[in-house]
Amino acid sequence: MEGFENVKKYLDKIERDSLDKYLRVCYNVLVSSPSQMLDHDADVPLKLRGINKLIKYFEEKEEFEKCTELKRLRDML
Repeated sequence: MEGFENVKKYLDKIERDSLDKYLRVCYNVLVSSPSQMLDHDADVPLKLRGINKLIKYFEEKEEFEKCTELKRLRDML
């Protein structure tokens, strides 16, 4: 798990430095690996809250193509 600590530190730094960049990383990970999101052991309501927050963020940015992809993922849950 030692290698994952570096990834976590990197993501924590991105989140602190730039919420926009962090949310874009989250989006990219979700759309590139939907099966991992589905297989993750987090409960469905938690996953739905996260996806809905991303949808709201990208709606505010008027990046509706991202919203469409996120809604597709949400429907998979």
